[in-house]
Amino acid sequence: MKNPKKKKEMEWSKSGNVYVLVDSETKKTYQIDPISFLVWIQCDGETNIEQITDIFSVNGNRDIVKAAIIGILDKLEKSGLIEWI
Repeated sequence: MKNPKKKKEMEWSKSGNVYVLVDSETKKTYQIDPISFLVWIQCDGETNIEQITDIFSVNGNRDIVKAAIIGILDKLEKSGLIEWI
C-alpha cells in the first residue's frame, strides 16, 4: 500500500477557523479546515493510513476515523496537496 506524502512543504498560518497553506514558489494559497491540516501534517511519505488513523482514534472509533481520514486524504490529493508514494 502506498503512503501519502505532501507534494511540497508549504508555509502556513491560521486564519480564524481555517489554515492557509502558501506555496512559496507559485504563491498559490490553499485553505483547509483544522482536521485536514492535522492530517496533511502527517503526510510525510513514511506514515501510512493505518498509522494516521491510530493517531486520531480513541475509544474504539477506529473504523469511523479511518473512513474520515480516507475522505480527507482524497480531498487533499484532489487539491494537489499530497501524492501517493
